[in-house]
Amino acid sequence: MADWIALSDCNAPLDDGGAALLARGALVLELALPLAGAGVLLDYRATDSWPRALSVYHDPVAGIAILHRQGGTLARHLLAGPLPQATGTARLILRWDAPARRWNLRFDLIDHGQVLTARGADPLPMPLADLAALCRGTQVTRRHPALLWYGATGGKTPPERAPWIGLRTPVATPAGYLAAANLRVGDTVLTRDGGAATLRSVRHMTLPGRGSYAPVLLRSPYFATHTDLLVSADQQVALRGTEVEYLFAEDEVLARAGDLTDGRSALFDNRRAVTECVSLDVGRPDLILCDGCSLASASHAPPLSQPLVPRRTLFDYEAVPLLALLGRGDGRRAA
Repeated sequence: MADWIALSDCNAPLDDGGAALLARGALVLELALPLAGAGVLLDYRATDSWPRALSVYHDPVAGIAILHRQGGTLARHLLAGPLPQATGTARLILRWDAPARRWNLRFDLIDHGQVLTARGADPLPMPLADLAALCRGTQVTRRHPALLWYGATGGKTPPERAPWIGLRTPVATPAGYLAAANLRVGDTVLTRDGGAATLRSVRHMTLPGRGSYAPVLLRSPYFATHTDLLVSADQQVALRGTEVEYLFAEDEVLARAGDLTDGRSALFDNRRAVTECVSLDVGRPDLILCDGCSLASASHAPPLSQPLVPRRTLFDYEAVPLLALLGRGDGRRAA
């Protein structure tokens, strides 16, 4: 899996690999729709002696244009419109492979499944110094308010959204609760099914905190006993109670955190541009105990995923009504 090399609103590149140029990679932008009219989404201009620039333009009729300048060379990446009009989140990905002399541009309406693509030849490699300045925002002359975040990766696609928990999540261990940030490979945690389990892998990640990567805040005392829990939207959460037994004939079911967002007991948290988090793998599907809440462990074998804990996983339309029956909300999904 390719990690993020740079993310907007970060002070430095996350992982430059020691290279000066990114010959192959992808630039990813996420936008809040709808966009009102045409305009500049992002404009970067280097201020040293070697002129360099990167500009992203949007027009609902004409389409998307990305202009990339290095010295006297200008590369144009064009995606012809008209662009689909909708509400929600859109993702724009420019992939380039300078040695192979090809590029690809993709505009994806995440919530609607609509995709537009274009391709061409002769892209320019991306200097790591420009990516660092771009994501720090120090030489960005314009950034559209609808631009939620942007970042660069050395892979062909954005890093996968592994299930994760916040660094301050209190995780049960034989010695008591320990913040997730302090856990290391070989530490023992307490689980619902297997009792004490050894952590086989602990993956620390820095991810966008908005758009399709927006985390979910599970509020206390609806989920954990004493503290709010910050988790990824695809983190599976265990739910118990007599209503669960009545409706599903099971002692416990699982639900994705993103499907539990009713605006009261669980809500999307867009307060931070970047999220520091951790993903825990105990080597088998299990539920890790976190301050009275049970959260499914992750699997770090590629591709990153949530292993199938032997529980029924609710459909999205089942989760919020169940919360209401459990006395945790009014049964309405937050907008």
